[in-house]
Amino acid sequence: MTFKAIALALIGAAAVAHAAAAQAQTSYSQGPFASEQALVAYWQGQNFGQTEIFLDGRKVHARTTGFGPPLTEMYFTCKNSSLDIRVHCGHYKDPDYDLAGLIDLFDTNNHTRPAYLRDAYLDGQLFVDIGSSTNGTGSYWKTCIGDPSRNYPSGIPYYLFQRVVPDFGPLPPLPKCPPRSSQKLR
Repeated sequence: MTFKAIALALIGAAAVAHAAAAQAQTSYSQGPFASEQALVAYWQGQNFGQTEIFLDGRKVHARTTGFGPPLTEMYFTCKNSSLDIRVHCGHYKDPDYDLAGLIDLFDTNNHTRPAYLRDAYLDGQLFVDIGSSTNGTGSYWKTCIGDPSRNYPSGIPYYLFQRVVPDFGPLPPLPKCPPRSSQKLR
């Protein structure tokens, strides 16, 4: 083998090892975390440069030094599914920043097919119109606005399930957006 071939093989092996480490780090960074303290401790130990970490809309960690634009990660306390902290909880009644994903979870009964597609309303306005659906029936969602970030100066948005119409039982209390935080960051 020539020196060039050996160097390329070593660079390739290093790239594969780096990619595997990055994949492991990415999947762990999605959660689960047992508590807010565990989430903050994880991100305090990372050297990603600038970071902004949110939990249920509250900014719980920020690093303002480092390279590049800030990495913004949103986490949620999963009350209706896994009972821990994750980026995506996996149940439509848990909050998420991905409204399309929440609507899919609802329509497919948490990713079990076949889908039962319905209209979806966001903040009282028709958001997804299904031609075969009766107007006014479907799922209703609310936009919550969390603490401000560099990428979202007026507050980071996320979504909550409100109700389904028609509902064949007493209406449960509507979930409310938590108040915005004014706490000092760790």
